[in-house]
Amino acid sequence: MSTEHATTRTHVWRQEPAREVCVCAIGARTPLGLSAAASAAAVRGGLSAVAMHPFLIDKAGAPMRVALDAAMDADAPIGLRMWSMLEPAVVEALGDGVPQRLRCFIALPASRPGLPESIGQMLAESVAHSFALDRSRIALLEHGHASALMALRLAARDIASGACDVCLVAGVDSYHCAETLEWLDREGSLISGQNRNGFPPGEGAGACLLATRSFAERGGLPILATVMAVATATEPHPIRCGRVCVGEGLSAAVRAAIGGSCVDGRLVTATYCDINGERYRNEELLYTMLRTQEAFVDAHDYECPACCWGDMGAASGVLFAVLAICAGQRGYEKGPTPLLWASSDDGYRAAAVLGLDADARRPRWSV
Repeated sequence: MSTEHATTRTHVWRQEPAREVCVCAIGARTPLGLSAAASAAAVRGGLSAVAMHPFLIDKAGAPMRVALDAAMDADAPIGLRMWSMLEPAVVEALGDGVPQRLRCFIALPASRPGLPESIGQMLAESVAHSFALDRSRIALLEHGHASALMALRLAARDIASGACDVCLVAGVDSYHCAETLEWLDREGSLISGQNRNGFPPGEGAGACLLATRSFAERGGLPILATVMAVATATEPHPIRCGRVCVGEGLSAAVRAAIGGSCVDGRLVTATYCDINGERYRNEELLYTMLRTQEAFVDAHDYECPACCWGDMGAASGVLFAVLAICAGQRGYEKGPTPLLWASSDDGYRAAAVLGLDADARRPRWSV
């Protein structure tokens, strides 16, 4: 389903009871952990991987503040970094084997200084080779922060329409090459002692295996969550455009997503988002909360893990799903309907609502 607005161009997919889309497995690789469970536990504990870069300095002459993968050399090239994080996240999500006719969506950063133009093709070919997939069944979404949730909408749409029974949604990003970090510093996006309107660059990857409920039950796969709704929109005044953003795009995406999840009176019980320290994002969130707060148990109660593992860029959305699902598995979730949202620098906005599996609820939810 799509709705055209003069400026926000909103597209939404909503769950159909006859063909539920379920999350059956997750995987992650972050500066805080080499697996989904380890990464989520570290975020839950408030740990932070943000530290001084071992050899790069910012324009003020101080070491850059970054979050690096703990198992890689700081000077490893960007292509190697991204593949070394994406592969184990996908392996964790796929588990014992690759389902037949698996369709794959990979979320990647948009073009920027320091990022090779061929990075997407290289990663797609590596995934196809390593997991014996047909390259034609791998799609790339290269739009940065919102990419993974945009991929989630496409995967849910394909599964619900009967085009396929199972999809993998993965995302990977890394800011860690000298040219990219220096560009962030010049643009005023790198956090430092002299710039509080910036973020700590991170790196990581996440993956989710999606399938119909019938496919999961036939294959003995666990059902960790259902995808209730996913919406995308565009912001007419993206960051660094020189105009004031009042959250039109994000509001449209969130409204469209929660419109499909609250029909039974269920409120959004938790929020995971890509707030990272940039003033633009804070102001965008404020306007969005003012427009949508009636759909939340507490619109001001949100998780922004960038302070723990750095800004995750294109991996953000799928890693938010990992955090929400791990919370449900371990019993510290705030309720059954978490909202995930992310905002790309190029104007794309995306939001998704999950339904955590009722069989795993502990303790009982009060809302």
